[in-house]
Amino acid sequence: MARIYSPNESHSCDYGVDFIHGAAAVPDADATTIAWFNARHYTIVAGSDTLGLWDLQPAALLREVAPLCGIVPAGMTKAQLVAGIEAALVTHMKIEITEFDAIPNVDAGKAGAAKYADANAVKAVLPATVTATIGTKGVKATVPVTAWVDTDTYSASVAGSYTFTATLGTLPLPFANTATVTATVEVVVKSAS
Repeated sequence: MARIYSPNESHSCDYGVDFIHGAAAVPDADATTIAWFNARHYTIVAGSDTLGLWDLQPAALLREVAPLCGIVPAGMTKAQLVAGIEAALVTHMKIEITEFDAIPNVDAGKAGAAKYADANAVKAVLPATVTATIGTKGVKATVPVTAWVDTDTYSASVAGSYTFTATLGTLPLPFANTATVTATVEVVVKSAS
């Protein structure tokens, strides 16, 4: 869907599309309708599947709320106000991840006869997501892992504990990781004797 913002907030319907305070949603695939609005200088924001709470408000109210979000609303369109307020709220509402839940050690077997021949074999069995539990209420953030890095140069023939470090993917909203903490797991190769 695309959000469409009318140059005139009082429009309630154009080209068969219903508007609320000058905002409407149209499927991204409806190229004909989007082109019609684009040719008439409507603001098109692709990829927004629904109208949000701020889209449903009159621009006058958005101009009152904007300074509370650190935005100077002078000269801004409704589309700009909505985008600015949404971005500010996401920034202010972030829950900081300070650590990830421990991942149990991976038993790689004995040196010389390890279960995993090399680091790539280890990476193939490591989790695709990691979890952070925030606070005492059990709020959880499940974060995708895009890759595992062999921090200690894994060797199937040498006993030891090898650390693998997660490269994290996109954090789900409203979580943040400004301290760039990450998850690790120990892969343990036991002595052959």
